[in-house]
Amino acid sequence: AALEAEGQARREEARVRRLHAGGAVSDQALEQAATHLATMRTATVRAEQALALTEEGPRTETLTAQRAVVAQAEAAAGRARANLARTVLVAPGSGLVTVRHREPGEVLSPGQPVVTIMDPSDRWVRIYVREDRVGRVNLGQAATITVDAFPDRTFTGIVSFIGSEAEFTPRNVQTPDERTQLVYPVKVRITGDDALALKPGLPADVVLDDEGAA
Repeated sequence: AALEAEGQARREEARVRRLHAGGAVSDQALEQAATHLATMRTATVRAEQALALTEEGPRTETLTAQRAVVAQAEAAAGRARANLARTVLVAPGSGLVTVRHREPGEVLSPGQPVVTIMDPSDRWVRIYVREDRVGRVNLGQAATITVDAFPDRTFTGIVSFIGSEAEFTPRNVQTPDERTQLVYPVKVRITGDDALALKPGLPADVVLDDEGAA
């Protein structure tokens, strides 16, 4: 089509040029015919270039640019997948949820707690043993635990940790005289509470085998 249009423009320009030579048309008519011919020639060149590009396929520059766009899209998709994966909360182990810190639908910031999970196999009572009695406490020593919440029940436990440094009795101990004593922290792991009746934070009395109340 471009070649046909150029051919028609060439024939028209030749006809006008002959008429102009004979004085039948003005200089303006000749200029218009010449301008139209030049326009048609430009259109033909562009059509030929487009045809050559179609036959040869896209240029290297075009392919490089398209590959860059694809790479950017793949990177964005990867980031989206990673962000989606980070919205799934996975507990580090099995356990029992004791506290829910956030409600469904809340927006969280990094580091904010969502739930508190208790490991049923790692429940213990912290007691404080006077320095004059800590030498009689041994790892694995059996203990009996009682709490006011269950006055008719006793629970069992074993000593799982004995502190190596003495400290003053914490302020929540009942009498001022006891708070002035140096004591050692001891952990008693709960072993006789399969129903998980003992809740975190309950005050407890602990009696170690061959010992008095701790």
